[in-house]
Amino acid sequence: MERAYDFTTEDGLRAYLEFKQHTPVGTSSPDDRGFKVDMLSGGTANYVYRVTTPDGSSSIYKHAAPYLHSNKKFAFDPIRMDYEARILESLLATGSPSSLTSGKSCVHAVRLLSYQRNQKLLHIEDGGRGNLKEAYTEPELDIPQVGKELATWVAALHVGERQVSLALPGQEKSLSEGNNQIAVAIYRHSYNNLHAALEQFGHDVQLAHRINEEFGGLLQTDDECICHGDFWPGNVLVRLDASATKPVELTVVDWEMVRRGTSATDVGQFAAEAFLLDRFRGGRGLLRAFLNAYVDARKDVVPFGKVWLVRMAVHWAVHVAFWPTQVAWTDKEGTQKLVDISVGVLQQVLARDWDGLLASPLLRDVREAYAPVLE
Repeated sequence: MERAYDFTTEDGLRAYLEFKQHTPVGTSSPDDRGFKVDMLSGGTANYVYRVTTPDGSSSIYKHAAPYLHSNKKFAFDPIRMDYEARILESLLATGSPSSLTSGKSCVHAVRLLSYQRNQKLLHIEDGGRGNLKEAYTEPELDIPQVGKELATWVAALHVGERQVSLALPGQEKSLSEGNNQIAVAIYRHSYNNLHAALEQFGHDVQLAHRINEEFGGLLQTDDECICHGDFWPGNVLVRLDASATKPVELTVVDWEMVRRGTSATDVGQFAAEAFLLDRFRGGRGLLRAFLNAYVDARKDVVPFGKVWLVRMAVHWAVHVAFWPTQVAWTDKEGTQKLVDISVGVLQQVLARDWDGLLASPLLRDVREAYAPVLE
C-alpha cells in the first residue's frame, strides 16, 4: 500500500519528495543541502509550493484538497485538478497554441512535469515569482507589446483547440459530461450575484436578473472552443531578462477552471482586468493593445461576429461591475463610477445601441477595429 502524505503542509510534501528520491527520511532540510519547500501565498483554492532541489533548480507543486485552502469548511471537488492536468497534457503533446504565433511567441502555457492523479498532486515548471498584475508598473516592461503577445497567443488557443475534449477517463465526450462543470458553475458566479452589486450602488436589479437569464445561462451550453477559464493578468507570470533572445517570458498558469465555452469570456475577463489596470495603475495601454491584437489575429483565420462581440462586452461589463465590489481597486466613489460604466454598457447592449457601445470605455480606443463587426 502506498504511504499517505499530508500535502497540506511543507513537511508533508518534503517527506514525499525524500521518499521519491530515496533520500533517508529526516536528512533533508530547508537549506541548500536538501529540498527547500516554501508554501506560496495568494491562492484560495489549492496548496501551492515552490520546491528548490539540492542542485538549485526550482519547480512548483500544487495540491487540491477536497476543500478550499482558505476555508476548510467549504467543500470543493478536487477533480478540478484532473482537468488542469488534462489540458496541460494536451497542450504539451501538441506544442501548445502555435497556429497563429509561428513559434515566435514569448507566451506559453505552464509546462506539466508530472501528475499524481490519486493524490491530486500537480508538478509544473516554475514560471517566475511575479505576475503581470504586479509587474504592470515596471518601466522596463513594454506593456503594449505584452498585450499584443498575450492576445495573439490566446487567439491561437481559441482557434487551435476548437475540437479538443476535456473528457476524463470514463467520461463521455458530450458537453454535459465531458466538460469541466465546476468551472462552468464558478464562472457564472458574477452573473448570479450581479444584482447585489447593482443594488448596492443604486441601480435597478432587474437589469442584473435579465443579464443573468439571457447571457449567464448561455455559459452552460457554450461549446465553441477550449477556454482557459481564468484568463487575467494575475495568472500570467512574467520573467524579464534583457540579455535573452526573448527579453520577456510570459507563462500562463492556473488552468483548473479550463472548460469548453465561448472565447468571448476569456477575452472579456482579460479586457476587464486590463481596463482596471490602465485606469488605476498608470494608463499604459494594455486594453487597447490586447483588443486590437486579438481581432487582428483572428480576422483571417476564424473571425467572429456581432454575437461574439456582444457576449464579450457583456462579460466585460459584468466583471467590471461585480468584482471591484469584492476586491478593492479604489474608494467607494470610484467603485460607483465603475458600476455606472458597466450598467451603461449593459443597457447599450440590450438596446442595440451600437454607436453608444463603440463610444464606451471598452471600445472607444479600438473603435476602428471593432466597428466593422457591428455593421
